[in-house]
Amino acid sequence: MQSVPMPRFTAVAGAALLTLALQACAADPGPPPLVQQEELDRLDPTTTSAAEAARPERSEIRVGAQPLRGGLNPHLLSDDTSVVQSIADLTLPSAYLNGEPNRDVVLGAAVRPTSPAAMTVRYVINPEAQWSDGTPLTGADFTYLWRGMSTTAGAIDPAGYLAVSNVRVSGPAGKTVDVDFSTRVEDWQSLFNYLLPSHLLAADASDFATAAHDGLPASGGRFMLQSVDRGRGTITLNRNDRFWGDNPARVDVLTINAVRDTTQIADQLRSGQLGFVDTIPQETTREVFGLIPGTETRLVDGPRTLGLTLSTTSPLLSSEDARKELRSLVDVPLLARLAAGRSSELAVADHRPPSDQAPSVLPARVTEDRPLRIAADAADPEASAAARSLADLLVQRGVAARVVSTDTLSVVTTGLPSGSVDVFVHWELAPANLNDAASRIACPPQDYRSGNLAGLCSPETDDLAGDILTGAYPLGDARNLVDDVLNSQAVWVPLLHERRVLAIRSGIVGPDSEMVMRQSGLSGAGSWRLSPSSSTLMTAPAPEPEQQQ
Repeated sequence: MQSVPMPRFTAVAGAALLTLALQACAADPGPPPLVQQEELDRLDPTTTSAAEAARPERSEIRVGAQPLRGGLNPHLLSDDTSVVQSIADLTLPSAYLNGEPNRDVVLGAAVRPTSPAAMTVRYVINPEAQWSDGTPLTGADFTYLWRGMSTTAGAIDPAGYLAVSNVRVSGPAGKTVDVDFSTRVEDWQSLFNYLLPSHLLAADASDFATAAHDGLPASGGRFMLQSVDRGRGTITLNRNDRFWGDNPARVDVLTINAVRDTTQIADQLRSGQLGFVDTIPQETTREVFGLIPGTETRLVDGPRTLGLTLSTTSPLLSSEDARKELRSLVDVPLLARLAAGRSSELAVADHRPPSDQAPSVLPARVTEDRPLRIAADAADPEASAAARSLADLLVQRGVAARVVSTDTLSVVTTGLPSGSVDVFVHWELAPANLNDAASRIACPPQDYRSGNLAGLCSPETDDLAGDILTGAYPLGDARNLVDDVLNSQAVWVPLLHERRVLAIRSGIVGPDSEMVMRQSGLSGAGSWRLSPSSSTLMTAPAPEPEQQQ
């Protein structure tokens, strides 16, 4: 496939030139037609644009990644994918990175020696920190995230935010933030990452579930989100020229193209149309990519697991016996293969062999009028495939079942709390900190399913969640304790661990070595640069001034 160069002349520049040419012939010309560069060259091949000449060409890297499944809010289960996480890393400011204060965002953060609450953490925001529209980053952005995470169903692992009792903003320009907690939170450093621009959103965060569905109204990282074109499957990130940190982006444009098919991706890698790829492998993807000259590949295991949440508030699965019987019918390796659509590069979850015994508990509860309802997000191809195959498997075993094709927000706000959904097939992030682990088993309000989607609640599990949150156990032990609870109560059946394949063409380098760049994937694009001789270099005219936020 031949590389298609980007046009060196924008429609705006072409229209401006044509207007100048017509002014001598018309006293009151109408709106100028939009003329492409090819047409102007045909009329006058020597014509050039002063505006174009004054604007430098920009470096661009085109990336192939998963299509968007939902929106771009990295805090929502409905939006969470590797590409959304990477975009958040590049565009949204975080108080901490890898357990250390992010000095671009906060000059310091520490637990206060005295507190009106159980614990208070004070953050001092960098006075230079600002959003891409020039608005300062303030404590209001902390408040918005707290309110959104603690009131929005489907928020990812909100236990730490639910422990916040108040956020107090003070100091010049609102740059001092005191966060009061109702209980000790050991891993408070994991909070207030991926802040959102509160000045462009609802003050009470009532729009948290939808505000980033079609884009990010402003950015606070090395890149800014310029556009999302779902029809063409492209997301454009521009270098954020208002980024105040010491290490701004070294590439002007990142264009993220939705890719699916191995053959299509391979052709675009060969032609140089794609410089980097992060995708879910098909049966032969790694082998095909490995043969392309000038391309390196590697597999990465992501933090997500596709599995089944069995709801404790379901009228069919409210008993532990019913949930355990359902789990015993699940053929995990089979569903993993059918969900992924491949048998190679497959990370099947630990499992028991399916039972050969005929089910007895479920048939007594399930009827043709009230079959077992298995929900999956229609925009998630792996989850949908697993749901359909699970329903087929259960019907073969004498258990009436049907698939509910819906969206994640509907499941967590209505389906699970009301008991109209019995099983939810979805991706779950592995606990990265104590707050995440506590969220899995903390008792949720009936209408608030986040973290603990199964609705599991007992004094013992809630006490354990509280102990984990306060740091009574190290993270490894906390994970094991949570896994033991989920297993003993039969509320989570893992099927398939996330595995992706990365491909990189020669010419893209990281700050120290290509290995550093590859390990961080697209998230590390803030430090990428292009070698001068790289065929991955694409050029595009710089945007008009009004396009810059």
